[in-house]
Amino acid sequence: MPIDYTFETFNDLRLPQPLNADVAASMVKHSDLTSADVVFAAGGGTDAERHALTWLLATYVPQPYKKATNHQILPLTAASVGQVVLAYDANRRATATLVGRGLPAGLEPPYREPAQLTQWLKDTYALAGITGQWTGEQLIKLHTALGLVPEADRPALRGVLIQRVAALQSQDGHDKGKFSYERGPWAGSLGTLKLADAIFAEDGIGFFGGLTSRACLPSVRGILHEVGHAVESASCRNEARNNAAWVVESTGGRQYRAPEHVPDNLVTEAIQLDTDNEALGELGTGLPNATARAEFDTLCDTIEKIQSWITSAENGTFQQEGVFSEVKSHLAQALTLNIWQTYRQEIVRWCDAQIREARWRTKFVTPRGNNITPCLRDFVQFVHDGGVGTNLTPYAQTSYGELFAEAYSFWLADPDAVERHDRRLRQYFDRAAYRVGD
Repeated sequence: MPIDYTFETFNDLRLPQPLNADVAASMVKHSDLTSADVVFAAGGGTDAERHALTWLLATYVPQPYKKATNHQILPLTAASVGQVVLAYDANRRATATLVGRGLPAGLEPPYREPAQLTQWLKDTYALAGITGQWTGEQLIKLHTALGLVPEADRPALRGVLIQRVAALQSQDGHDKGKFSYERGPWAGSLGTLKLADAIFAEDGIGFFGGLTSRACLPSVRGILHEVGHAVESASCRNEARNNAAWVVESTGGRQYRAPEHVPDNLVTEAIQLDTDNEALGELGTGLPNATARAEFDTLCDTIEKIQSWITSAENGTFQQEGVFSEVKSHLAQALTLNIWQTYRQEIVRWCDAQIREARWRTKFVTPRGNNITPCLRDFVQFVHDGGVGTNLTPYAQTSYGELFAEAYSFWLADPDAVERHDRRLRQYFDRAAYRVGD
């Protein structure tokens, strides 16, 4: 079954004044509930809180009536709110459980001053940066979310840029947050995690967890969803970024420390085959003997073959790793004269770059040309083989990538809810099976 609770935007959350036992009982009678119980899971409650919870339980009975559970932020008094679970069963029995007072508490940050906390987050998680307009409260929520990420998954955040934006201009359903990265073998960036105003909009309305796990703000769960995408794609992104750093270094460029961003323009230049064909033609005039002429012809034929491969790649047809290894081996045996050394070295460098690209494509591109990570490939196989339900949430049903991110975020925010959906899915994350694919 899907996540078995939700939260709603109730239009009028003001408690009536006065509010006493008689007012609360009258509302219960008017609601046609057969019972309305109050439980103080957060510790002993006051009479005022009991009257408020009873009145709220009766006021927000689902219309038309149905079995439902809501995790709501509701008023306890005129000046305070609490984390309340409103549960309505099939027999019109209802229970309001107070699981916490105030909004769900985040993890205590090491610094309250925004600039200091920003720098601490950047240093602790090796982020490329944290940009945009953040409030201190929002930074604490980001700190809370990242603090829930298991230690073994935190390397997936290295080199990621986290941006605050007002809104996301997206046609794919991402209006609150989006993790994106360049899907190719030579990406110099490790990706960007964008968080819009909308991701924080529901923090005063409801919460996740709370009964058997710590209550979690919707924004924290939303950030963890985007982190799930980063975790799923980590191997793909890291290998592409390492390829980019290597190919720039292979041309004599500077070394880039992991996970430092490698400029795209330098990568684009470095993956080209750099041969001066005019100079090569001049070398081919007046060669001293038949051996030199034969080696010249071999070199020209090799460059011509490579140029045809480059054209094929521009049209979407890529060579296998083995052909580049064959070129390297052939050149080592066929070109013995020092006059070809510069060309031989450049072709070998270029072949080594193509070998890296071929290996990346073998790992991260399907035969049909679609991008997929080993982590997601294994997850899809796990879901298929076990018949695991994809209806964890409505959004989880849009793609397997979103199912993974939703499951990952709920596993951290409310693991028992994942278990109620499918115990095997909870166990999949508990045993870190999602890391095996990479």
